Amino acid sequence: MTLDTHDQDVREDSGVRRLEAERYAGEDSLLAPSFLQRLDRLQLVSRRLAEARRRGRRRTRRAGSGIEAIDQRAYVPGDDARRIDWKAYARFERLFVRVVAEESPLRLALVLDTSASMGFGAPTKLLQSARLAAGFAAVALGGEDRVAALATSESAKLVGRPGSGRRGLLQLCAGMDTLRAERGTSLASAAQVATNALGGRGLCVIFSDLLDPDGALAGARACRLRGHEVVLVEVLTPFELDPPDLSGLELEDAETGAIVELPPEGALAAYRESLAVHRAELDAEAADLGIGVLRVSTDEAFDEVLVKALESGVLRHAA
Repeated sequence: MTLDTHDQDVREDSGVRRLEAERYAGEDSLLAPSFLQRLDRLQLVSRRLAEARRRGRRRTRRAGSGIEAIDQRAYVPGDDARRIDWKAYARFERLFVRVVAEESPLRLALVLDTSASMGFGAPTKLLQSARLAAGFAAVALGGEDRVAALATSESAKLVGRPGSGRRGLLQLCAGMDTLRAERGTSLASAAQVATNALGGRGLCVIFSDLLDPDGALAGARACRLRGHEVVLVEVLTPFELDPPDLSGLELEDAETGAIVELPPEGALAAYRESLAVHRAELDAEAADLGIGVLRVSTDEAFDEVLVKALESGVLRHAA
């Protein structure tokens, strides 16, 4: 190492420590030392796994430009017609596309729903989403992938497009740490911003409670139309998953301000049935679009969720 390189490393390390000191605001902050240490461990593991990829680029399950078919899924508008499996069409009279191995870095867009309903809970759904996004980013950046983070309520905005290493991850966490839950929902607005940020097609992971009144899959559908692979991460609180009986009470919609008067009895049973129907419909449409759904509670440790994501194929280490 030359003296100039050493001086540069010292300056960068000092800048990282200064940014931590300026931004640290308590254990709920994404820049809390305890949380950053957990992200550092994730990056270290990913960096070790990336060594194998330097000897042979990893293959992803994204629809790529390779030649080895590894799977197939239902065709959706926006897919490359050259990848249609005509033999499968002749057999099933439905359009399928071949998913081929792509040997290139992953382009990852982390889309956080910042609408008012995401401010509910302790920790809030937004905080849990940001923690998970930071964990996904740590894995991706440690594996030399490209990452962009977006926030969307009534419109979408780019939060960060970090460089590599710990400094890049810290910059991304600092950007997400400023996010607040407010206004309404428009997940569809993220599609074009994600495409521009990634510079092309990639994997879009959407973190949301998926309670968007205009359609929980609006953002996912818009991203699919632009050729992105999509994963939905549903983030709900324990209260929303298993609430007490609130029959006879009045509730205010966090985003519209509308007052909902619950019936004097039977509200809990009706809610549970409605949630089950909503989730079943979401799963069915997601399956038709070739979209994975990962369900998370705000009381789950983000480390456990990342393991679940790896096991389900949402995140994939080097093959």
